[in-house]
Amino acid sequence: MIKFSKSIKLLMILSVLIASIFTGCSRETDKTAQLSPETTILLGWSSTDITPDQPVDLRGQFPARISEGVLDPVTATVLVIESPSSESAVLISCDMVSVGKEMIEGVRKKLEASLPELDTEKIIMNATHTHTAPLCGEEDDTKSKYGIALDVMAPSAYLEFMTEKIAVAVKDAWTGRQPGGISFGLGHAVVGHNRLQVDYAGKSVMYGNTNREEFSHIEGYEDHSVNLLYTWDINGNLTGTVINIACPSQATESMYKISADFWHDTRQELRKRLGNELFILPQASAAGDQSPHLMTCGAAEYRMQKLMGVDSLQIGRGKMGRRQQIAVRIADAVTSVLPYMKDNIEWNPKISYQREIVELSRRLISMEDVNKAVNESKQWEEKYNQLLKEIEENPEIKNQPRWYSNITNTYRRLARGKSVKERYELEKVQPRMPVEINVLRIGDIVMATNPFELYLDYGMRMKARSPAIQTFLIQLSNGSYGYLPPYRSTVGGSYGAEPASTLIGPEGGRELVEKTLELINRSMQ
Repeated sequence: MIKFSKSIKLLMILSVLIASIFTGCSRETDKTAQLSPETTILLGWSSTDITPDQPVDLRGQFPARISEGVLDPVTATVLVIESPSSESAVLISCDMVSVGKEMIEGVRKKLEASLPELDTEKIIMNATHTHTAPLCGEEDDTKSKYGIALDVMAPSAYLEFMTEKIAVAVKDAWTGRQPGGISFGLGHAVVGHNRLQVDYAGKSVMYGNTNREEFSHIEGYEDHSVNLLYTWDINGNLTGTVINIACPSQATESMYKISADFWHDTRQELRKRLGNELFILPQASAAGDQSPHLMTCGAAEYRMQKLMGVDSLQIGRGKMGRRQQIAVRIADAVTSVLPYMKDNIEWNPKISYQREIVELSRRLISMEDVNKAVNESKQWEEKYNQLLKEIEENPEIKNQPRWYSNITNTYRRLARGKSVKERYELEKVQPRMPVEINVLRIGDIVMATNPFELYLDYGMRMKARSPAIQTFLIQLSNGSYGYLPPYRSTVGGSYGAEPASTLIGPEGGRELVEKTLELINRSMQ
């Protein structure tokens, strides 16, 4: 009897468990049955390798850098979103220094021919701002940029190569759309640091030694928030994530190899944790005055890299240990939020898209600025002509490693000075400059673009006043128009705030903030 009672009890427990399992399966089946293209958004992902197979000029520093191999691939990642009402948007993230108008227009033109049903105006294409990606443009050689032609893949050839690859990736993502859902969350990771230091006299300097008596303070704010968008298939499987941080991808920015910088390490770390099929789309928020380089407490950070088990040769500024450290921090932010995301999936969030070309006030350049820049340009021009003569008289110089560094650096600096006078003349006849702004609403979040290396002050103004629960700002998107510094930075006079670095100044920056907020408010109604 005792054995019989235990058996009956065991059967009763087992029957309850089986019933609950089938009930749960039934509920899941009912839930899944309710999801269809008519009731859910459609999502499509794709990724493509845009690494060239020949040497290129690596853009991001003053001197030219001819690539000496590939450390890791540069990629473009695409996410297509479409609502049941056919409102759509395409997000494209590229491991590039910037997205020039020729790049976005090249992709649009190819898609108009290959995918006519897609509204190509609803494309947001951004750069991660790595300094180890190919020079891309309409020029057939490097002479206009450096004064000399280098033996590298022509910028125009790379432009054709990468826009074709991206257009195919967009088509793949579009044709592969499937019912799915999104969830969003906020994490934190210490990645970006304000890179400007100010002395007691009020002069601002980019980077430099802070261990000096004249050092007063770091110029501006830092934003360690990580805005996250997760995508899911109808079975509740994670398919991808959008990661938005206020930092350019420049931990190893001075190397001579093609690389996606810390986003490559981040992709590896996340796929190790969440699966190799995971799509990862990075975005750089307002970060014109930010970088992953440390301004203080470097010794402590480098010690932590060592404790993490990083090779001692890869510890320090501009080394791979820093990239690995950043990758772990970003991945931790993504995975720490993830447990709450599956229970908060939105299958049919409101999707709306707005695109406007707005006119912003150009930066007013004084005659004093012009005279200073012209004088500096003349000095650089004298040095350039001297270097050019030496090379012509001694062609064996070209046999030396990286022989081109000095002369290309010199040419870039003389051209930089001349540009100030050109802008001074241009603002007389064109006091305002058109730029493209896009605002994409996905449920309770918005994504807002700008084509600048936008200083963080402006980003914080937008985030603080935005009515959205989360605001993803995307700099260097659908255009590339240099730095946009606030007033305090122009007073400090550091690199990114000099007249030669900026087309738009503080007045235009305020106009950008107000216009962006106007579009955000309209989208949230």
